[in-house]
Amino acid sequence: MLINPEIIDREELMSRLDGDMELLEELFELFVEDYPQFLGDIEAAIQNHDGQKLKQAAHTLKGAVGNFAAKKAFDLAFQLEMMGQEGQFQGARGVFEELKTAIEEIKQALAAMKQETV
Repeated sequence: MLINPEIIDREELMSRLDGDMELLEELFELFVEDYPQFLGDIEAAIQNHDGQKLKQAAHTLKGAVGNFAAKKAFDLAFQLEMMGQEGQFQGARGVFEELKTAIEEIKQALAAMKQETV
């Protein structure tokens, strides 16, 4: 299956994992467990205009999506991280919504990759 490299750079991801699909599956399972908390923290920080919390939560999520060579989600999380650092909340809700969509795209792409190995 062809995966949009903006969602996941498959070549980069498999290079990082030395082609280990088992490791990819483990990382994916951890991500699925953890990302709702990260999104909840980001949403609360935006709602409460808490720049420090937004910066930290977005940074954590950025690292998690970065593990999957997920450029679009990484860039959106970085954008939120910088908004938090600068205490800038105008537009943060829109970026957050884009980030949630990007994460759904990551989940679908990783699920499709997993199916290829079954």
